[in-house]
Amino acid sequence: MDIRDYSAAFYVVCSTFCSLLGKVIVTRFFFDYPTVILLLQNATSLFIIEVLRIINVLKISPYSFDRGRHVMLPSMLLCFSQWITVCSFEGIGLPVFDSMKRLTAPLIIIVSIFIHKQSRYDKHQVAAVVALSLISFITVNLEMSLDRYSFMYGIIAALFQAIAYVHFERLSQNFEASELVYLHCFNSLVVYLIADIVQDEIRDSFMFMMTSAHPLFSGVFLILLFSSLPLHYATFYTIQHLGALNTQVISNIRAAFQILIAYAFSIYMFYGVGFGIMNYLGLLAIIPTAYYCFLTFRNDTSLKMPWATKA
Repeated sequence: MDIRDYSAAFYVVCSTFCSLLGKVIVTRFFFDYPTVILLLQNATSLFIIEVLRIINVLKISPYSFDRGRHVMLPSMLLCFSQWITVCSFEGIGLPVFDSMKRLTAPLIIIVSIFIHKQSRYDKHQVAAVVALSLISFITVNLEMSLDRYSFMYGIIAALFQAIAYVHFERLSQNFEASELVYLHCFNSLVVYLIADIVQDEIRDSFMFMMTSAHPLFSGVFLILLFSSLPLHYATFYTIQHLGALNTQVISNIRAAFQILIAYAFSIYMFYGVGFGIMNYLGLLAIIPTAYYCFLTFRNDTSLKMPWATKA
């Protein structure tokens, strides 16, 4: 195993853990305040980074507007995509949203062609990514339907995340993963603070914590907040070493198995829907498709630009 394998495994563990905890917070404890959840996650990550920077554990320059502006656009896009994603956690308003997010990988290819003015992927890689995305789309779609709101918001979130990931991949040529996490968390904190002026969730969430919160909720929520920094770092580290497309492909594979685990152990609420024959067939089909993706991308040195060309 090399550094790419370790980064992929690290990303799968962190993203699965945080995704499951986030859905537990929303569906089991009914803490449906997406802006507050994301704001506190970024604030906690930023606080930990600042402490580590002050005690010289992390060698990162202080935030400046000159450095932060380079990350502002992808940070804003990723913030909006994550906000819609957390809004969908309750599972009723946007029931098929998670399926639409599986189309982020093909959108990354399109965005990459638009930005780089040329295709970095051959037809076998494109076919593998499209096939895996469609199979994961079917696997996580428990209702086997597609409502218009899930389609609209899902496409928007997927497109914004695709653009953000491609930009972060380019930025990783000049910034280390830890620097990108620091700059992104700072920018995101500002974005969510401004968003709360419109949403006004801080006051409502505070009242919820004072009146309805269970001690178990407090413990789970604190774990979610402190696990956000490993998730941020795992995401940017994987983008740096594997690229935006491979990061999303891994996310699609992870999502397919995550929903089976969550359903089997009733980790969060599914509101009467369950696994059907198409979902199980999709889960079986994703294994050889993922292996084919692994083979097509494994030896492609052209996709290692972010770290291979770094001075």
